[in-house]
Amino acid sequence: MRRETIKMAAAVGFTITILTLYSIWNYFHEKDRLIAQIDKQLYSAAVAVPFVLEDDFHDRAVSKTSISQKEDNQNIKNLTKLNNQLGTKFLYTVILYKDKEYYLTSSSALDSEIKNHTEVRYFTPYPDASETLKNSFKHLSTDYITPNKIYKPFYVPIFSDRWGTYRSIVLPIQTPNGNLYVIGVDMDITYVNHILKQNTIQTLLSFLLFLIAIIPIIIAYRNIIEDKHKEYQEVSQKSITDPLTGIFNRYKLDNELERFYKDYQENDISFALLMLDLDYFKNINDKYGHQEGDRVLKRFAQILKECTRQTDTVGRWGGEEFIIIYPNSNLDNALLLAQKLHLALKECKDLQKYNLTVSIGLGVPKKEFTLEQFIQNVDEALYKAKDLGRDQTVKVK
Repeated sequence: MRRETIKMAAAVGFTITILTLYSIWNYFHEKDRLIAQIDKQLYSAAVAVPFVLEDDFHDRAVSKTSISQKEDNQNIKNLTKLNNQLGTKFLYTVILYKDKEYYLTSSSALDSEIKNHTEVRYFTPYPDASETLKNSFKHLSTDYITPNKIYKPFYVPIFSDRWGTYRSIVLPIQTPNGNLYVIGVDMDITYVNHILKQNTIQTLLSFLLFLIAIIPIIIAYRNIIEDKHKEYQEVSQKSITDPLTGIFNRYKLDNELERFYKDYQENDISFALLMLDLDYFKNINDKYGHQEGDRVLKRFAQILKECTRQTDTVGRWGGEEFIIIYPNSNLDNALLLAQKLHLALKECKDLQKYNLTVSIGLGVPKKEFTLEQFIQNVDEALYKAKDLGRDQTVKVK
């Protein structure tokens, strides 16, 4: 049963482990999938920015006064409209001026900024430029292929602030005249964490439902195993038990004798063997009937169990003949046990109306004898006790 329980626990543990690993993998896979989807959206937005600006805008955006306020207003309007259509947070362009400072040359604006006239204007200093954006200006060896064609996007690592969680992209672009500028797109991805949180909750609920569903199965399986174990124990017990007396049968006694004799031969652990035969038992069957004879046998088996230790092996050898294997004992101790049995039988009121007595042969193994010879020697001692008048014990010499 223990082995089956371990197998069941291992199967459940393996299933839970697989589900856990799959859930972890699915979490990061879903996160990567969402980020990849966002990156495509960012890329598409960045690619669209040059199309809402004048073609030569960044060839002319070389000083603070080179772009008119009217054009700047139009750029803000166009980028804001594009920003709202694409669902991004901010669209903007940046240049690295000759004073080694970064300036915003165009930008979308929030509705609140437009309303309060706080939108980002042309040539606004941009000291908060990310390291990714700054590095994009340093890679001047990058082949930008052809003017106004995007070659390689750079993605800003995800960052969070009090307004939310953001993902950004920067795209270096070269104008027909060779001027370099960068397009930046910011996107609020707070909802990604919300989706992942919902997925995690759904996974935990799935785990809970799985456990709720599997618990009855585990209980049912355990009950089946317990029933099978009980059946096995019953069958196993029946296979080694004498059905009449409830003590060990001949099959069990044979196995125990082999085990004890082997232990004696290999480890020199001695034991005593007592063979007992009820005297004139046939007379009881003939006079009182076989049912009464069966009752006598069961009562005598009970006396044997009461007079022996738990470590002793008591069994029915056949008919009215019984055996006791007396471990860690010698002839003297075995003789004391035999005397105890004689006395217990005489003091048993249930059996004394039959004047029941018992003859006993006993002995201890010797190295020069096989198990079969040893059993035969004890058996001969038993029959010698009968020849000498019964109701006595004879030791193997």
